[in-house]
Order: sequence, then structure tokens, then C-alpha cells
Amino acid sequence: MEFNKAYSRQEFVRFLQNSFLPEDFVPSEEEVWFRTKMTYSTEAVKLGTCQSLELVVYEVKHRSKHNARVSLSKEAFRMLADETQDRALVVFVPEDSNENYRFSLIEITLDAADDSARVTKRYSNPRRYSYFLGEGIAYYTPNKYLNEKGRVASKEDLLSRFSVEVLTKEFYQELSDWYAWAIKIIRFPNNIDDKDDDAKFNNEGAIRLITRLIFVWFLKQRHLIPEEFFDERYIADNLIEGFNPHAMVDLFSKSNESKYYKAILQNLFFAMLNSPITTEGGKELSERHFRNGRGDYDNNKLMRYESYFKNPQLFVDLANRTVPFLNGGLFDCLDDKDHGMYYDGFSDRESVKNSLIIPDYLFFGEEVGKNIDLSEWYGDKKKKKVSARGIIDILKRYNFTVEENTPFDKEVSLDPELLGKVFENLLASYNPETQTTARKQTGSFYTPREIVQYMVDESLVAHLKRTVGEELEPQYRQLMQYSDDDVELTAEQRKSIMQSLYNCKILDPACGSGAFPMGILQQMVHILNRIDPDNSGWKEMMLQKALDETSEAYRNSSSDERKELIADIERSFDESINRPDYARKLYLIENCIYGVDIQPIAIQISKLRFFISLVVDQNTNADPTDNFGIRPLPNLEAKFVAANTLIGLVKKDAPLFDSAEIKAKENELKIAKHKIFGAKNVKTKRKHKNIVNHLRQEIADMLYENGAVGNDEARQLASWDMFDQNVSSPFFEPEWMFGVKDGFDIVIGNPPYLRIQGIRNDNPKFADYLVHNYKTATGKFDLYVAFIEKGYKICKKQGVLNFIMPTKWTNSDYGEGVRSFCLEEKPYMRIINFSSYQVFNASTYTGLQWFIKNECPILDYIQLSHNIDTPDKLEFFLRDINNNSYTVYPFIEFSSKPWKLTSDSLSSDIISKISIHPHLNTILNCISQGIVTVGDDIFVMKGKITCDYFEGFSEKINKRICIESKLMMPLLKGDDVKRYASLENTYFVLYPHHVLNGKTVPYTEYEMQTLFPKAYSYLLSFKDELIAKKIKYKTNPTYWYSLHRSRDIAMFKSIKILTPEISLGCNMSLDENKFYHNTQIYTLQPNEYYKQYINTILGILNSKLFWFYISNTGNILRGGFFRFKTKYLEDFPVPNLNTSNKSIVKSIDTLVFRIISSKKNNPNIDTSIDENKIDSLVYHLYDLTYDEILIIDPQTLIKREEYERTQLE
Repeated sequence: MEFNKAYSRQEFVRFLQNSFLPEDFVPSEEEVWFRTKMTYSTEAVKLGTCQSLELVVYEVKHRSKHNARVSLSKEAFRMLADETQDRALVVFVPEDSNENYRFSLIEITLDAADDSARVTKRYSNPRRYSYFLGEGIAYYTPNKYLNEKGRVASKEDLLSRFSVEVLTKEFYQELSDWYAWAIKIIRFPNNIDDKDDDAKFNNEGAIRLITRLIFVWFLKQRHLIPEEFFDERYIADNLIEGFNPHAMVDLFSKSNESKYYKAILQNLFFAMLNSPITTEGGKELSERHFRNGRGDYDNNKLMRYESYFKNPQLFVDLANRTVPFLNGGLFDCLDDKDHGMYYDGFSDRESVKNSLIIPDYLFFGEEVGKNIDLSEWYGDKKKKKVSARGIIDILKRYNFTVEENTPFDKEVSLDPELLGKVFENLLASYNPETQTTARKQTGSFYTPREIVQYMVDESLVAHLKRTVGEELEPQYRQLMQYSDDDVELTAEQRKSIMQSLYNCKILDPACGSGAFPMGILQQMVHILNRIDPDNSGWKEMMLQKALDETSEAYRNSSSDERKELIADIERSFDESINRPDYARKLYLIENCIYGVDIQPIAIQISKLRFFISLVVDQNTNADPTDNFGIRPLPNLEAKFVAANTLIGLVKKDAPLFDSAEIKAKENELKIAKHKIFGAKNVKTKRKHKNIVNHLRQEIADMLYENGAVGNDEARQLASWDMFDQNVSSPFFEPEWMFGVKDGFDIVIGNPPYLRIQGIRNDNPKFADYLVHNYKTATGKFDLYVAFIEKGYKICKKQGVLNFIMPTKWTNSDYGEGVRSFCLEEKPYMRIINFSSYQVFNASTYTGLQWFIKNECPILDYIQLSHNIDTPDKLEFFLRDINNNSYTVYPFIEFSSKPWKLTSDSLSSDIISKISIHPHLNTILNCISQGIVTVGDDIFVMKGKITCDYFEGFSEKINKRICIESKLMMPLLKGDDVKRYASLENTYFVLYPHHVLNGKTVPYTEYEMQTLFPKAYSYLLSFKDELIAKKIKYKTNPTYWYSLHRSRDIAMFKSIKILTPEISLGCNMSLDENKFYHNTQIYTLQPNEYYKQYINTILGILNSKLFWFYISNTGNILRGGFFRFKTKYLEDFPVPNLNTSNKSIVKSIDTLVFRIISSKKNNPNIDTSIDENKIDSLVYHLYDLTYDEILIIDPQTLIKREEYERTQLE
């Protein structure tokens, strides 16, 4: 099959039947009727079925002008669901042209739900994997995977044919070989006066070259770069004099001529993409030209190397017919010519040209590098003889797509995420200067897309729950899905969600190549698309903000600037110019998303990805005076900065930072940065850049003069230049750099993993700083622990910190600082421990971890099972997790000592083991709450009993009263019951009941009048109120003075065990004093026989084993508290105490008696030693192993040797 030809149904079916699908494929040609209204799909035909692969083949015609991938995917998912198919191959063909088409593998999980009226065919876990085929596409990839591999052998084989990961890995291997070869050869001038530094930044220079070139390749997919610039023959014949990349200087070596990089690529990068075509508002193509004098040596927007060209004007004309001005600092030349620093080496100066060596043969040729020895670089002897293609030939072999894939819709081609993967993986390459890998130096790892997506989803859900409302969580999760299910939301709720997203401040504090900022941008855009598909609400919101007369931007803008701002918004939303997602992205980027990384090149690549995401949603045209339809890109200097996140600015007096004078200047700065973001030309950008730099100096001086910062800090503030792409700031200050003062709503990312030993070797000053400034930096810590503390501190209240990082801090010695920090700050935490599954190809065991600031201090924990060993299995595991999937750990169980966390499956095994014993309710008379009055302010009082009367204070009438003492019973409330404590009451309850014929009943009204006249008189004044409540509660109003629930007097009068209804840990005590109690306390009353074992029962119920049981079988409340209810208590298994283990039972009884006696004499006495002994005896009673004890109580003080020795005895 020739995949680089136009689509033919007949040829394609023949290919499927004879070459691709198993022999049981049966062709057909049946029209498919759409059961759901489609926006883009116009008709569908069933082309056949394949029983062995359980799939159907369809052809779908569509009218999408831009071949809208996500929308077409959703329509295809819907068609499959309606057809009750869960796997299909689908050919998507534009109805007006068959030149290009997509060939997709689509899978869904069907879920048919009966809604009584009809069967709603719902689906989940949709996936689409596509090849873009037809005229002009690169033939190599589809030919290799669809033709050369022959017939599909299995479902797994089919999936592998559509695997983006396999393709990316293959591409990266080719690119990696080229990189390893190239860095031995290339040279950059750097400091022109230092002849020995030309190879100093080879790695960084080569990475920068690769990423710039790949970015250009993506632009080429939008036909924004001339194909002629990459055509070796055309260049030789028409552009460059004497161009021959294969020229030899002798029998063994090629020429180091570097004409292609200098004349074509550098001019493209710095003087075309970075230079306007016309003057602002002009129609003459006058701005792109070669230098014409010595005075413009420092103007990097003018072309160089004119003498290299056969026809210089042809080169300019080619650019002006195709190449737009992109703005945004994207391709700013990094040279500082005034100071003799030539990082890029873009110069006509002979000494610079001679020092810049990137030979032409590195770019062109199928096997230009033969028998290259890369074994040392890879550390692999098999790499002694490697062949490398020129990088242009490598790029030509693969298909590229400018749209970033999502986990739900992947094109089998190289997407912009590739920039990140290339960057992170090349950083992992061997660095001859340090004899280590660059990845190990930086601690950077590239996070897979599926994990980024999951973290982004969960963080956005948490944000929306906080800002819009927890009750809409199901709808938020629906919005995240790439399905066509209707989401039930009111117009007001949609508006609230939109506002919440716009107000959401998001930071990746170690952003690398931008995986998380890009992932969160994609999902926010997706949500906006679902709640506001026509963009009307989003546009209205942007216009309202622009016209808000109270806003700083409005007050500080001229009338003309306001008009231009409104016009700019109108242009952003104009769908004849831009696709709808453009405006969504633009304003989210400006207002919401921030990134920091210590490496300047990482920041540059993050910007590249954001620029591509905007370019893809702009409609191009052929008019150079309109910049080919491409709006100059925003300036992202105030969105992504190179800085050391962990070093903060020392503020002497924080309040001074908020003085009115400084605040006014900061407002000016904020406005200037906003104007830089939207500056569309060099002149405007330069104007506001100067304003920004001037304001920064003013503010720094004011801060120093006011004593807010010291002289060094003021100098740091003033010297930080957001526009200098070559340097990384030695400090990070969110307010200074981003204007974010109150913290971020979401801090998300993958912090670096670096041990302190390595940091101390490379940068001892930084290591000392961490130790002295971070509570988490204890022992032989890893750098990520400091990122936890920093990330948490810069979150706003209830903000979300979400990292993928090692989980080792929970149980390692060096993690003591983090554990103490968590216990002190008391965040809500969630950990998904990946256990032995390695997300990264390195010996690093990680997990997903959330810290929500100032929420309930509990840890939700889950651990992967060992059978999860592939990314797909991991993704399905993550998607199946719900709020009930976690093991809940209240912070009360933790100390700074290692936390030995386990997942639910292990806990379940223990519960199953002990559940062989009889239930607790078989040895009790009752498990019951206490009394319920008809008004505590009437019936419950403080006071004391003197002889026959109670003297106390009634809150209801706000005065002291006297009541017959026979009706006043000592009452305990929940807080009165403490673990093993001697019980004392503060309150009394008016209890107008007695026992009659063995039952607890109210006194008659006559009895009340005659026997208890004072009590009756007191209650009589509330008769009407009490009757009304009785009627309301549907109880007998005849006894209007009685309690709502009196309970059984016999229960209160007996010896019993009491527990608070809500408790953090087991806090049960023995009541020998016949206390009454309210509903905040439960009574556990042993039957007559088991009263002799009441101390032993109390010991068991106060044990760690009992708390473990109810924590895993009941519901933990916010804060880690447990609500004791009969249904949770009654099924607790208790061994037969009278027949077995008599010595253990007796020992527990003795210890409990001793503890109770000790606490009677001294309530504050430490009885923990005896309590630990009881725990050990209880474990023996249930025949538990020591390893099971560690699951029940990871912090146990019981020693293995001692426990196992006792077990044997």
C-alpha cells in the first residue's frame, strides 16, 4: 500500500484483506446510519469485520475544515457506542478531498445503562490512535509499521502497530546517535577572547540547535517555512555558493564548512522568525534584509553571511513568501556582542565565523557518519560502530503533528511533546566534563503524558471543589473526560467554573520542558470547550475584565490603549482568523500559568511548546503584510523564568513590602508586564521593557531605603533581568517575578531528585543554605524534600501541592524532616505509591503525592499491586481509583519516626484472619448511645447535690434553681470520657423516669406534681414548648415533661465500658459509678457471664488492633476521627475468653486494673508501657505475626525478637 498517495476505498480494502488484517477479515460495504446528531461526520460505511481481533472497519466522511481531531474522535466514539462495538479501525476522509486522510484504531469500554425509557449507550476509557496519510506525508513510518510487519497477529500486535511510544523511542535513538556524534565536532565561539572555551557549552548549544530545528519542523507542518530551505539540491543550485555537504578535504576527513547552519538556519532563526516583514501597519516588505554597515553589528534581527549566497534576494523572497514574524523572544539571538560573548555566534565578524563550527555534513546524507565509535559516550560496547544520518534526513523520515497528543487521542507521529522528551533525554546523556550524566546533575526526569494528565485532573478537581463547591465533584470529573456525555450544570455553575479557572494561579517550580504547564493548559482549554463550546461566555468575561473601570489596567491606560485592548480581544475571538481554542489558550496563559526552572534552556523549551500550541490554532493565509495570518506570539518572560526556586529573597520586614508607595509602583510594574505580554512589535516591546527595568530599579531602591531588604538583596532584585535568556536568577521571589503575592492555587510538577552528598560536592554553599533554611532538609536528604516545603509554603490557603516524587521520605531516616513538617502543618495528604513500578527508566521508586494546605490532617494512601507492570495497566489503575480506594491514616497515628504504610489488600488479609472469632455483640447485653432530651438547655445543668436537693444553674431561664435530687442524674458528655481515665461528671440531667415492672417509664404527671413539685414547677413553665417538640418528634405529648429517649436505667446503673461517639484513636474507659450519658457516648455492657472479663474486654477495645479494625471497616471522618456506631462495633471479632489463652486473658485483666488504679491516683501518669504490653498480649490472643503487627501499627515499640520469643513460649 502506498500511504503517500490519495485515499482509494478499493485499494484500502484490498490492503486490509491481503496484507494487514488476519485472513478472517470479511469485506463488506454497508451504510451506517448515525443514531446521534453529528457536527462534522457526514456519512459512514462499514467496510468489513474481523472476528479474531473482534473489530469492525468503518469509513467516515467528514466536513471538518481543520480536521478537528478531538471533535472527530468524540463523534467516532459515539458511533461505536451506538453500534455496540468496542474496537474498530476507522478511515476518516474529508468529504471535499481524498488527498489526505487518517487511519485510526479506536477502542472504548461500553457501559449500557437502562434509564427506564431507553437504553443509553454510554462508554468510558476512549482511545484513538491515528496515522495521518496521503499526499505529502513521510512514507517511512506507516510503511514500516503497516506494510513491512505484515498481517496483524493479535490484539496486542495491532496496538503496537499504532504505538506512539515505539515511534518516539525509535526517533529518539536516531537523534541521540546524531547528538553523540555532533557534540564531538561542533564548536561555538562563546567568549571570543578565550580560545579554549569553544567546546565549553557544546551540550547546551547542541540541544538548543536541535530544539530550534524541531520547532521549525513543526512550523513547516503548517506550511510556514519554505521546503526549499531543507532541500539539499535546491540549496546547492540556487542559494549557497559552492554548497557541498559531502566535500572531502582529504581521503579521510570531510570539510568543516558550516555554510548551511550559518547562512540558512541562523538567518531563519534570528533574522526571519524574529523579524517583522513590514513596518507596523505598512505594506512594503522592507524589514528583512542583510546588514549594510558596520554600525548595525549588534542588530541581531538583520541577516548575515550575504557573501555566501548566489542570489541573496531570492533567499529573502522565499522567506517573505512563507515565514511569519513570531515575536515572543522565541528566537532571540543569545549573543552579547558588546561584551564579546557569542553563545550563538551570529556574526559577519571573521574571528567569530571561524570559531563557529557546525559542519554541513551533520545535516544532509543518509549515512554521512559511518562506523562512529559511541561506546564510551553510551557506556555500551555495542555502540562501537554506529551509522548516523544527517539531522535533516532524520527529520524527513518521520511525520510530525503540531497538535499535542492527549492520552485519549494520539497521532502516530511526533508531536510537540517531543521537544520535552528530547530535552530531558539529551540531558541524561554523558557529559565528558563532569564524567557524570547531565540528568544526574540536574535530577530531571521526563514525566509520561498519562501521569501528567492524571495529576492535572486531580489537582483541578481539588481546586474546583474548593472554589466552586464540593457537591459538583461528579460533574467536574465528567468535564475532564473526552466523551460526549452531557454534563448537568446550570448557566451560573458554568460561569463559576469558568471564573474559577481564570482566577487559578498555577506554578510548576521545576518545570523542565513544560510537561505540566502544557498538560494543565490543555485540560483547562478542554473544560472551557465543554462548558462554553461557542466561546461566548469566555469572550464576555474577557471583555468585562478589560472594561472594568476599577481594574488597574483600565485606570492606567489611555483611551486609545483601551480601544486597542478591546480590538485585540475581538481579534483573538474572531474565528475567521483563529480557531476557538486560540482565545482560550491565550488568556489562560497570560493569567494562570507560571513556570520556573534553574536551567535557562529548559525555560526556552517550555516557551517553545506554548508558542506551538498557539500557532496551531491560528488560521494561516498567503498575505505577508498580514504576517500570513499569524498573530505575533505573546512575550512569556513574565510567565517562565530561569531561577533557583529554593533560594528565596531575604525580607527584613515583610510589611514594608506592602507600603502604599511601593504598592503603587508594583501596580505600574504589573501593568507594564501585561503590556509586554501583548506587545506585537519590537518597538513596543522595547518601550515597555525599558519601563519594566526602570520600575524594578526604583522598587529595589525603595525597598532598601525602607529597610525591607538589605543592600545585597536590593542589588539582586535590581539586577534580575527577565529578558536575559542566558542566565538563571540565584533567587526566586513569586511576587517580584510574577506579581503573585497571595500564593498559588496549584503547585504541580516533578521536582529534581538529588542527594545532598552530590549537591555538597558541586555546590557546598547551596547545600549549607538548604540545611539552614529548610526544616525538611534533615539527615542525608534528597533535594525533592526541600521542594515539598517550598511548594507548600507558596500555596495559598487550601491550595494544592501535587508532585510526582519518591515516596521514600515516608519511611527513611532522612525523611524525618518532612514527616515532622507534615505533622506541624497538618495538611490533607494523598499518596499513590507506585511501589516497584518504575515510571522513569532509572532506579527511582516514586508515587503521586498531594498536600492540601490547612485541610484535615489525614493521609489517604494506596499502593500499586505487583501485577501492574506497563504504562497502560498503570493508567487503568489510576482511572479506577475513587475516594473509597484509599487506606486512611489519621495523623494521630504518626510521629516523626518512619511511617510504615501499607495498602488495603494487606489490611484486608489481617481482618479476614481475625474474623474467625465470635462477634462482640455475642458477649454484650447492649451497645447503645445515651439519652436524648427535648432540649438540653432545659434538662441539662451544672450544679451540685446537697442532701435531698440539687442546686444548679439553668441556661434556659438564666438563673439558679433547686430541684429534688432524686431526679438529677450525673451526666457524662463525650469529652468526659478519656482512655482508661477515672470518670467525673460536670453536668447533671433532669431525668423524670423510673423503673416500673422491669421497664423504664416516665413518672405520671400526678407523681411529678406530688413527689417532685420543684421539678414539676420548673418544667411547667416550658410546657407549651415541650409539647410542640413532642409533636414535632412524633412522641407522646401526654408525657410532655419526659425525655425524648430515656434509655434503660438498668444500663446506666450497671458496670459498663464507655466510649466517645467520635474519637481520634481508642479512648474507652470503665464506668463503675453508674453514670448517665448523652448521645456523644456509647455504652458497651457485657452480659452477666462476661462481666468477669470486663477489664480484658476494655483492654482489647483500647488496643491498636481494635482501632486498626474499625479504621478499615468503618468510616473515618475529616481530621482522622472515627464515629463509633453500633454497626461498626458489634461485628468486631473477640476470641472465646473463657476456654483458651487463660494466661493472656488474666495478664490483660491485671494490666488494665493497674492502669485504671494508677490513673485514679494520678490522671496524668504515663501508662504507655503497660498499654504497649496490652497491645502485645492482644496480638498474641489473635495469633498475629510480627509482620502483621507492622501493618497494624507501623510505629510499634514492640520488638520483633521479644514478641516472637513470647509467641514460641
